[in-house]
Amino acid sequence: MNAASITEEIELIVEIGEAGDALALAKRLAADEQTAWAIDVRRTVTRGELDRNALRAVGGRIVAACRPVPIDLKLFDALTDMEAGLRAALAADAATPSTERRARGAQQWTEQQRYAERVSAYNQQVEFVNRERGRAVNRAQAAAVRAKTCGGCFQEKAANGSCGC
Repeated sequence: MNAASITEEIELIVEIGEAGDALALAKRLAADEQTAWAIDVRRTVTRGELDRNALRAVGGRIVAACRPVPIDLKLFDALTDMEAGLRAALAADAATPSTERRARGAQQWTEQQRYAERVSAYNQQVEFVNRERGRAVNRAQAAAVRAKTCGGCFQEKAANGSCGC
């Protein structure tokens, strides 16, 4: 079903239709995988009663959703400029001697390796800091447990400070 036939049928249902007609339309929309519109149409029927104003609003939303989107031609201009720039860069690259391209490739590879080394060193530092933080938390928790536990019998001390040993 196209949007024009859907809105036309909604207008007919609003004018002379019944709740069953709206439910049938909702089923057809769901079968056509127009689930959002089918749900909207289905929600206009409550306890066998058709809410004509709500169905009219659904029709308006369907019409609004099907309006063409204005195209910004500046985007096409920008894309053609970008394409021209890329083509010029490729042509310039193809015109450079192979020794120069190899040298540039080697330089880029070296830069990528240095970047990877910096990232690796940073990640190692972050991991170290996180491990140290974890150790500090574990030490604090252990100290709290030791404060509550007797060193002789390893039971928690009672409220009066005595334990089982």
